[in-house]
Parts: sequence; C-alpha cells; structure tokens
Amino acid sequence: MEYTELSAYDVPPGEVTAWIPTAEPSAWVDDDRRLSHNHELHLDTAEAGSWIGSIMRLHGQLDTQALGLALRAWIGRHEALRGTVEESAAGRRRRAVAAADVSVTTTVLGRFDGEDARGRVSDFLADHIDPSAWPYVVFATVADADGFTLVFGADHGVMDAYSQLLWFEEIASLYERALAGEPFAELSAATTGSHVDHAAEERVTGEAMSLESESVRVWRDWLTGPDGGLRFSDFPVTGITDVPASASPLTQASLSQWLGDPRQARALGELCKGAGVSFQAGMMGAMAYVLRAQHGVQRMRFVAPMHTRYTAEHAAAVGWYVGLVPITLDITGATTLPEVAGRVQAALAAAKPLVPQPFARVADLLGVDDAPHFVVTFVDTRFISGAERWNEWDARTLRAPVRADDEVYLWLVRDRDGLNVSTRYPETVAAERVVRDLIGGLSGLLEEIAQPETAELEGTA
Repeated sequence: MEYTELSAYDVPPGEVTAWIPTAEPSAWVDDDRRLSHNHELHLDTAEAGSWIGSIMRLHGQLDTQALGLALRAWIGRHEALRGTVEESAAGRRRRAVAAADVSVTTTVLGRFDGEDARGRVSDFLADHIDPSAWPYVVFATVADADGFTLVFGADHGVMDAYSQLLWFEEIASLYERALAGEPFAELSAATTGSHVDHAAEERVTGEAMSLESESVRVWRDWLTGPDGGLRFSDFPVTGITDVPASASPLTQASLSQWLGDPRQARALGELCKGAGVSFQAGMMGAMAYVLRAQHGVQRMRFVAPMHTRYTAEHAAAVGWYVGLVPITLDITGATTLPEVAGRVQAALAAAKPLVPQPFARVADLLGVDDAPHFVVTFVDTRFISGAERWNEWDARTLRAPVRADDEVYLWLVRDRDGLNVSTRYPETVAAERVVRDLIGGLSGLLEEIAQPETAELEGTA
C-alpha cells in the first residue's frame, strides 16, 4: 500500500462526477458530547483545502443509484462523518444528523482525459474540504466503459490513516450489497463504536492533566531546546530543514517508493524476532542505522504517532484515533542493527504511556504553538480487512499537498507486497539528496539483511 498524493495516481479518462453529502437544516440536532482537545487544536490550526483520502478502481459499469446508497450508508455507519461543530458566543458545540437524513447530491463536472480528470478531481477536493464546515467528506468518480475510479477526500479531524485503509473493503462491500438490492436500513446499521464517544472520553482524560502531570513533564523536558524555548526538533541532518522562513512556505516534495519485497520483509522480521524487538523497532532502527552510516548521526529526536484504538469496538471505526509521543534515540555504542533496534524498542516502550494523553492538551498547558518538524510513523497493513484485494482495486491512500519549509515526515509501511516508505520534505536540492540517499541506503540494507550469509550487521561508528 502506497501513501501518496493524487498527482502520482494514474487516473483514467472518463466522466467526472462530484458526490456531496447534504442534509436539511431542520434535521440537525444538538449533541452534548464534547470535542477532544486534539480536534479543537485541529480546528484552530488546519487550513481549508487540506485533506486525506483514498482512491480505488472498481470494475463494471457504474450504477449511480447503488453507489449513492453505499456512500450514504458509509456516512451513516460512522458518527464522526455525520456530525459538525458550530461556533457560538458560548463556544463550540456539536450538532448531529441521523443516518437516514443524509443525502448525497451528484454533479457531472464533464468528460476529460486522464490528466485533466485528475486535475478536476484534485481541485474539487481542495475546494470542498473545510475543517470548519460540514460535510467533512466528499467523493468523486471517473467513469468509463470498463469501470470507474472512486476517490474520497476528508478532513483529517474526523479521520486517521487506519480509517483510510479500512474504507476500501467497507465501501466495496456496501456497493456490492446495494447492487444486490439490500435496503438502506441494513446497509447503514452501525457495526463499530463511535469516535464521537471516544473523543468525549479523551476530553475527560485531557482535562485531568495539569502542569504537574508526568506526561506534561516529559514533553516539557523533550521540547526544551538549547535556547531555553519550547520547540520541536528538526530532521537530524544539516541542510534539509535550514530553509529561511518565508511568508509563503515551499510546497513540500512528495515521494513514495518500495524498499523491499516480501522476502526482504521476512528477513528483517526474523532479525527482529531474534533480537526480541518489534518489526516497528526494526524499521525505525534501520532508518537510524542508515542515517548514522551516511551522516554520522548518533542521536536523534522525532515524534511518533501511535493509535488509540484500545477496544475491539473501535478497531474498525472511522475517526481520529491518534496520539503523539516524543522519541529520543541515542545509538552511541550500538554497533549492529539488532542493537540499534533494541535502543528503538526501549525508546518506544518509554514513550508508550504518553499515547492516551492528548498532545493538544500538553500544548495548551505549556503554551506551545509550534508543530512537529520530524515525524516517523510505522503501519503494518497486512491484516487489515480487504488487504488481499488492494492490488485488484489499484488502491492507494492519499494526502493533499502541504506547504512547509522545515518538516520531514516518513511513513514506513509493511504490506503484503513488501516494505514501502512514503515521505514529504522541503522541496530543495539538499533535502532531495538527503531523502533519496536515505531511501537508497534503506533498500541496500534490507537486501543485505536478506542475504543467506548475513548473520548480523556490523554498524558504522
């Protein structure tokens, strides 16, 4: 599974149609469940036109009635998608609409060749996703004689990466059931917990925090830089994030590349098993191992997003189930990759208790208005429902273009097809060179691990 921008997806020529959820004003009712601190921070900082989503191709002539039913049902099954937040003199409040009161309107935008179709869809998503206004998700289709491409874009405030991945199987199943004549009441019946409930519980957790909380102390210590201020660290290589700040930040470069095949993934898995560490620690350890070999980096700090889907009822729910933790990694004296991975495992274990403590509340208590500059995520997608059909569907998860001078994000993915890295970084010559060298180094390291004669890898100082 690749996580990339829409510009990297081969959209076929065809008729482009916009699908927009609607509801009558009289259908909305007050909802007294409170927003999470994370959602409130998102509303304060997110920009209109920023979105995440997914895209897939389904075979067979597009049945607009069945697809409309499936899209309505998907929104109906997940409360996060059919609620909104309204501003008032008394503050923010939730409002909600019942599943049966959500409709989907369609507008044919025209027939275009592949490049123009992709551009039309991209513009549509950017124009219609706004964190302050419902609907928080919109759809588009590009239909031709052989089938149709289906894409959605959503506000990040109501969705995380797992929600993007879960969508493929769920929407394909709902469409197939709608084609078979299943009624809306059955299609829209909720089968998961509600992220709105989860957010209300997260709010309670956040309000219990104070400046004396251990999680706040850990973050304060981590964020205190040499100048005494509270700031996030940068990518640990000079030149990649030293672009002068500007009123119009650079559009970030985006790159998605396969690092290794299933054979190489299994080899890394065996190495991790032998070292008693997780695959996540192995992947992040490989990153640190290569950065040291290429740039002499012994110590690095980054932010690691981790999921907060703690109960079975929320495992397949749509919502923003993410906590941020600060990672400090010192690999001085760790000469082999297993030793480096062991350091990562210890750092992850030390940070894990902070996952349920919302960072937005930490930022509020400490007065932090900075954002993460170096973020590393690991996702294992092999066992997500429908993963065995992703290639058949030409499925991809998507993110909108981002403007930033000093951010480096790495998404490390283990997939049925092997290992993938997706990244965004400043669009500069220095950053391009560092990132491509890192990716090349990771690919070479994984191939070396997979060689039968490789027992353990001696590191570089």
